[in-house]
Formats: sequence, C-alpha cells, structure tokens
Amino acid sequence: MCLKMRLASRFCPLVFLSFLSFASVAAAQHKDSDFGVWGSVTLKKQFVGGFSGSLNCEIRSDSNVSNIALWWINPELKYKFNDYFTAEIGYRYSNVDRSDYYEQAHRWYTGGTAGMDWGPFRLTWRELIEQIYYTDRPEGSSGRVVSYLRTRLGIKLNVENMPIDPYFDVENFFHISDYRAGEVGIMRYTAGLRIPFGGGMHTLNIYYRYQQYFTSSPDDHILGLGYVLSL
Repeated sequence: MCLKMRLASRFCPLVFLSFLSFASVAAAQHKDSDFGVWGSVTLKKQFVGGFSGSLNCEIRSDSNVSNIALWWINPELKYKFNDYFTAEIGYRYSNVDRSDYYEQAHRWYTGGTAGMDWGPFRLTWRELIEQIYYTDRPEGSSGRVVSYLRTRLGIKLNVENMPIDPYFDVENFFHISDYRAGEVGIMRYTAGLRIPFGGGMHTLNIYYRYQQYFTSSPDDHILGLGYVLSL
C-alpha cells in the first residue's frame, strides 16, 4: 500500500471518531436540540475556459423531520483562475416556513475559495459575503435584510483511485449588518463522504452536520443527502 493510502486509512477513522465525540459533547451541553434531514439535487456544467455553472435545489426538514422548514432554487456561476483560487457568484430564491405560511426570501452572494494540496490532503479556505432579503417584513424593520460574512475551512482526502472522498469542514456565520452586527450567528461542523461513480459524472454526498446557534434557537443535528450530476 502506498504512503498516501496508508495515511488515508489512518486519517478517516480518526476524523470521524473525533467529530462524533465532539457532537456528543456538544449535544450534552446544549439540551435544546433538533434533528433534520437535508436533501439536494445539483446539476453542474463546465463552460469555456475556467467558467462553470450549477443549478441547485434543496429541501430541509426540522422538528425531528416532521416539518418542511425551507426549500430553494439556487443558480451559481464560478470561475477557476488556477489550481489555487476560484471565485463564485450566485442567487437563491427561498421559501421559509413561518408556521402558517411560507415567506419568500432572496439571497445574493459572492466570494472566493483558496486551496492547496498538502500530501494526500486538499486544504481549502472560503470567504463568502451574502445578503438575505425577507419579503414579508416591513420596510426598514429589524431582520428584513440580513448580511453575513461566512468563513469556511475545510480538509479532504485527495487520493488517486480511492472510491470515496472523505471531508471535514467548519464554518462561521458572522453578522455584518442589522442589530446583531459584529456577532457570530451560527457555527457549522460537517463531516461527510462524497462518492463519485459513472466515471465522475455522478456524485453522492452523505454528511452529518452539527449546527450551533448563538441565540435561543435549538441547535441542529442534520443528516444530509445530496446528488450531483456533472455534464
């Protein structure tokens, strides 16, 4: 077995055991928690040069999978400058559950991802600025427009001929507008597996996510399931 495969075989169990231990401790410390399932389908297309586009549809449940909390449609455009940096811009049309109806929301975002290979690993750092506009709230009211700076650090195995791609990332949502400006709103911790098949044309993404809120909202334990079709 080559060095990269030996490192991979040691890295995977260590990351997932550490992550599950963290999630168990976090759940014990935060009595109020919820469980949901998030499912998504994404269509990707490579264009000329470094341009690529995607269309993502996602639906999210909460209240222990008894309620549809959110669903959206999200077109996105990316440009890959080189192996180290990619820029992105996108728009998301969402429907958010408000108990007795669904509120429409518009989200715009732009950002970039820097990445580098380190042995058998791929390290990434993404910065994203996004603004969410909620349509049913009075003009000028608190919470009508919410803006975040999102910082995500990630690590994944990048081993040739390996049938799965394990990854782990942590993401911070930092408020840059509204009455909570300057505060951390959400922390996300995600461990997952991407499983390519069909010559890389298809990819399944399975992950567990612990989402911590710095408000009275219950923290989330999430099972995520995604499918990507690359054209």
